[in-house]
Amino acid sequence: MFRFLALLKKELLQIFKNPKTRFIALAPPVVALFLLGYAATTDLKDVPFGILDQSHSQESRSLIDKFNASPIFILHHDIQNETDMGNKLARREIKAALVIPESFSRDIALSQPVNVQIIVDGRNTTSAGAILNDSNAIIQSYNTQIYPQTGSKIQISSRGWFNPAYNVKWFMLPALLAMLSLMIVTLLVSLTFAKEREGGTFDQLLLTPYSTGELLAAKALSGIIVGIIQVSLSLCFILFWFQVPYQSNYALLILLIFFFLFAAVGIGLLISVHCSTLQQAMIWVFLFAVIFALLSGLATPVESMPDIMQKIMVINPVRWGVASLRRLFLEGATFIDILPTYLILAGIGAGTFSIGCYSLVYQRTH
Repeated sequence: MFRFLALLKKELLQIFKNPKTRFIALAPPVVALFLLGYAATTDLKDVPFGILDQSHSQESRSLIDKFNASPIFILHHDIQNETDMGNKLARREIKAALVIPESFSRDIALSQPVNVQIIVDGRNTTSAGAILNDSNAIIQSYNTQIYPQTGSKIQISSRGWFNPAYNVKWFMLPALLAMLSLMIVTLLVSLTFAKEREGGTFDQLLLTPYSTGELLAAKALSGIIVGIIQVSLSLCFILFWFQVPYQSNYALLILLIFFFLFAAVGIGLLISVHCSTLQQAMIWVFLFAVIFALLSGLATPVESMPDIMQKIMVINPVRWGVASLRRLFLEGATFIDILPTYLILAGIGAGTFSIGCYSLVYQRTH
C-alpha cells in the first residue's frame, strides 16, 4: 500500500507541478460552462423579421404593431416585393418574413377569412419552428382583438413538464457538464503514457517493481481525483451561479460522477497505451470526443438515430451521462431509475481498463 501511495503521489505531483497541466485540469470546464451557459441556447432573441405589407391599411399596421411590440423580432420594413424578400432570405439578412395581402383590410371588413403568409428560413429547423410558434401566438392575439365576438372557442394551455418556464439552461447545462468532463479528463489521462514515451521514461517505468495493474490504477485514480475536483467546481457554477434546481438525492449524483469518470479514465488510458506521441493522443481524444458528443443526445434525440447507431452508441459514456444527469436534475430520478446507467458505465470503464492493461502487459513482455 505504501508503495502504491508513493506512485499515486508521483502521478498527482506530475499533474499539478506543471502550471500548464494545472490549467488544463481545472480551468477549461469552468470557463466553458460559464460561456456556454449563455451562448448554448435555443431561445430566440433579436430575430431579423421582414415585413411585406401589400395592404397598407390601418388593419395591417395594427398587425405589424403586434410584431413590433414583441421583444423577439427586429422588423425590417424595407422589403419591396417578393423577389426582394427571397433575396434577403437567401443572404440571411432576415430569418422570416410576414406577407400581408392586398385584400387584408377588405376581408376583415366583410368578416371573411383572412390569409397571411409567414415565410421562414428552414435551414435551421430549430429556430424555424420557434419562429413559427411565436408568430402564431402573435396572430392569435390579433385575432382575439379583431374578432372579439367570434374569438376562438378552443383555449390551448401549455405546461412544461419538469421545466415549467422552458428554461434552456436547465436542459443544457447538466448535459454540458457530462460532455466537458469527458473531454478534459480523457485528454488529461490520455497524455500520461504518451508523455512518458516522449520524455524517454516509459521504459524505465516498465522496469520498476510495480505491476501493470498498479501502474494503470495509479494513473486512473489520479485522473479520477482531478476529474472530481473539476466536476465539483463546475457543479458549483451550475447550482449556485446559474441556479439550476437539483431534484434528486446528491448521493446518486456523486455515484454517477464516479462511474462516469471511471469510464472516461478507462477510455483515456486505452488511448494513451497505444499512442507514441502527445499529438497522436490528442488527435484520438478529439476524434472520440466529437463523435461521442454529437451522438450523445445533447442536441438531437438518440431515438432519431438509425437503429445500428443506437446499438453502437451503447458504449458512449456521454450518452448515459447526459441522460442520467438530466433525469437527476429535472426529474428527481431514484436509484432504481439510474441503476442501469451505473452498470453500463462501470462496464465501459472495466472493459477499457482491461484492454489497456492487456496491451500494456503485451508491450512489457515484448
